[in-house]
Amino acid sequence: MIELLKDSGYGKSEAFYRVAQAISETLPNESKEKKLLDGFLAGRERLREEITKESSMPKQKKLF
Repeated sequence: MIELLKDSGYGKSEAFYRVAQAISETLPNESKEKKLLDGFLAGRERLREEITKESSMPKQKKLF
């Protein structure tokens, strides 16, 4: 997931997290999707740190 967010650029986009928050607010509290989305949003600072850390590290090329 971190690689996808990094490659797409969404991981550093505040607009992406705002849209996720807006979607979360429209879902019923007992919804499984809301719980998963809220968990994702709760860890967004950690995700941003991981994305920044991975961006600064050289990417290892695959042999095949």
